[in-house]
Amino acid sequence: MNVTNKYVLVVDDEEDVRNYLKTALQDAGFRVVTAGDGFEAIEMVKKEVPDLISLDLVMPKKSGAMFHRELKKNKEWAKVPVLIVTGHAHDDLGKADLEELTMSGPGIYLEKPVSPKAYVKAVCQLLNIDPPKTGAVEGEKPKEDQLRSELFQKLNKADSEALKRALKALKK
Repeated sequence: MNVTNKYVLVVDDEEDVRNYLKTALQDAGFRVVTAGDGFEAIEMVKKEVPDLISLDLVMPKKSGAMFHRELKKNKEWAKVPVLIVTGHAHDDLGKADLEELTMSGPGIYLEKPVSPKAYVKAVCQLLNIDPPKTGAVEGEKPKEDQLRSELFQKLNKADSEALKRALKALKK
């Protein structure tokens, strides 16, 4: 089955993470929309039910776990596969929610930072479709994926001044 007809909702409170995940999916041919929290995500699902939801756990306003519980109350929405993408799989902020969600539904989760290749592969696995061909040798990341992954890791560790300098450099 082709990815171009698949619609994915990416839910994450961090704009850079949303854009990173959205770009990875769009580069693979998916249609993608994003939401910054569980409230916004519910509104997006009401507009068009996605084929898959990529969900962060720890978010202000309405957490990923709260959103997932609401999703499961609706018969149509409950069928949508959910991929958990979190940086809190093993800490107090997300461990309990992750255990609850993986036991009640999503069997796949990814820990941040995630490479575009691993992310797209997990999405395709949940949708039961073949990942798009990238031309890379199996097990080898394309150079662009390596650069994106390295940049994402550095951004997550950077202080506000370093982030400002990086943003200024990217705008040139």
